[in-house]
Amino acid sequence: MPASGSDHGIPARVYGDALSLLSALSGPHGIRASLSTTTNYAAVFTRDAVMAGIAGLLAEHAPTIEGFAHTLEHLRTVQGTHGQIASNYEWDGRQPSRVSFGTLAPRLDAATWYLIGAAVGSRAGIIRPERFHDSVRAVVELLEGIEYNGRHLLYVPAGGNWADEYIYDGYVLYDQILRAWGLRLLGSAYGNEAWRAKSACIDAAIATAYWHNDSSASQRPIASFSPLGRRDIFDLAACSLLGLSDVASPRGEAALDWIAARYLRAGVLPPVFDPVIHEGDADWAALRNYHLHGFRNRPHEYHNGGIWPIWLGWLALAFARTNRMTEIELLRSLLAQQIATSSEWRFQEYLHGRTGLPGGTSQMAYSATGIVFLEHADASRLRAVLAG
Repeated sequence: MPASGSDHGIPARVYGDALSLLSALSGPHGIRASLSTTTNYAAVFTRDAVMAGIAGLLAEHAPTIEGFAHTLEHLRTVQGTHGQIASNYEWDGRQPSRVSFGTLAPRLDAATWYLIGAAVGSRAGIIRPERFHDSVRAVVELLEGIEYNGRHLLYVPAGGNWADEYIYDGYVLYDQILRAWGLRLLGSAYGNEAWRAKSACIDAAIATAYWHNDSSASQRPIASFSPLGRRDIFDLAACSLLGLSDVASPRGEAALDWIAARYLRAGVLPPVFDPVIHEGDADWAALRNYHLHGFRNRPHEYHNGGIWPIWLGWLALAFARTNRMTEIELLRSLLAQQIATSSEWRFQEYLHGRTGLPGGTSQMAYSATGIVFLEHADASRLRAVLAG
């Protein structure tokens, strides 16, 4: 598809730079997370690479598609003996030089994003489905074991998904959506009715467990719950994936309506989590003490109210699936304005929730992927790539 980008919000230069960055990050090793060598950002992260691979398919961008195929092959190679999927790996020539399945906590969304990636890659013909059947079956069985109680939801530890320095845990909505969606896509790709049936069971559990009983707050789901209570916060990633995947429909569409009314029509980009946790709040001490490589969650930064282009991209895809073109145009315009006001934009992880200034690690596949999603938020392309 042609690299347009200038006639409806995202500047052509920014879109072109996004594709160039994804090209630079892609190769026989897979798709690396960043050109930066900070901590281990130069590794191939499962979730980042699968998202980037989907962006490559939407944009019909050969270097990224090839990197996606290599990523899936390498993840299958380094898969754990019980079906575990690596959170990230580094590849040296013909073999892995380092493989991580998580540090303080297992990254359960590596497994669910792998299922989605294998299903999408099989449908697109970039991998051979028969070569991955045993691998994905092992992951499906692993998640069934982790579920443990037969109630169709996964219990996720703190740090167990992409928001690895944010303080929510338990039955996290984001992870349930990914599992339901991945099983449905795999069921379609492999003609496996049992996987489709399990997806439907998870779907039904989501539809009843994550909403308020009172009508005043019924349009937005809670982020998680546990035996200690419910975390009633806005989770942009969960809501975007809910609307895109068609899991728990029409709940997902109601959540998209809520986002449009609460943020976009007020001229505001949605933060990744809301409300922001400030010093003195009940959750501040726990948030302040939980970090891996130094504290990054100051108010309106990183997970604590930062604005992440990757999740704006997924939101745009959700709007496209539900034919909300007005909201897509608003989203593109608002992000383009934020990027244009800063000479420091280098595809950093997030924008400050108040100032709009870029923050976090730069040259991220995550943010380049978000830009590509925003550009290719089109219902027909989505059906071609993500149907199932």
